[in-house]
Amino acid sequence: MQENVRCLVLRTVKYGDNSIIVDTFTESRGRMSFVTPFARGRRSSAAFWAQLSQVEFQADIRPQGKLAKPQDVRFYYNYMDLPFSPLKSSIAMFVGEFLCAALRSEGENRPLYKYVETSLRWLDVADTKNQSSGVANFHLVFLMHLSRFLGIYPNLENCHCPYFDLVAGEYCERQPTHSHFLRDEEARVLPLLFRMDYGTMHVYRFNRQQRQRCLEVLLDYYRIHIPQFPQLKSLEVLAELFG
Repeated sequence: MQENVRCLVLRTVKYGDNSIIVDTFTESRGRMSFVTPFARGRRSSAAFWAQLSQVEFQADIRPQGKLAKPQDVRFYYNYMDLPFSPLKSSIAMFVGEFLCAALRSEGENRPLYKYVETSLRWLDVADTKNQSSGVANFHLVFLMHLSRFLGIYPNLENCHCPYFDLVAGEYCERQPTHSHFLRDEEARVLPLLFRMDYGTMHVYRFNRQQRQRCLEVLLDYYRIHIPQFPQLKSLEVLAELFG
C-alpha cells in the first residue's frame, strides 16, 4: 500500500553494487528498512540518507513483502549547523549509533519519535560559542530522558536509601547481591542528575572523569534492560571530544 513515510535515518548498509539498505525509525511504524539505488555524483541522493537525517517519502509498503523503495524523497527538516560542526556531528554520531542499538525492535512510538526529533533539532541550533559548555552534556541528558519513552525510566523515590539497584531500577536499603548498583555519593546524586534538561545542562559542570562515569553508568543501565546491547564504537570519539 502506497503511503507517506516520515522517518529518521539510523544507518545505511551497502546492498549489491548499486544499492543500499536504509535502516530507519519511522513516525508511524517504528523501526523499518528500505532499499534504494545509490550513486555518487552531482545529482546523487546520498545526502538524504546521512545518519539522523529527517526525511519523508512515498513508499509501497506491503505486509511481509520485499523491502519498499522510497520515492519522491525530501527533507522535512534541514539541519543548519549539525552536519558542519565537528562538535555536534560527533555527538550526533554517538546518538545515531546508540539509537541503532536501542531501537532494534521498537514498534510505533510517536512520543519517542517526537522526543528524538526535537532533541536533534535542539542540538542543531544550540550555541557552541563558549567552547563545548553548551552541549557537552547533551548525550547524557538525551540518554537519561530517552529511558522514559522506552519504559525503563528509573524509580527515583526513596532516595534516602544508601543503594541504587541498576537491575531493579530503584533504591534499596541493602546492598544487592550483584555488582550493578550505586552507593554513597553516586546514589545520592542520581535524582539531581535526572532533573537536568537541555535548558539547564550548561550549569552542570563536570570534569572529564565525572562525565565519563555518568556515561558509563547510563550505558550499564541500558545494557541491563535492553538484551544484547552492543559495545559502541563511537565512545572513544566522545572521550576525546570532551577530554
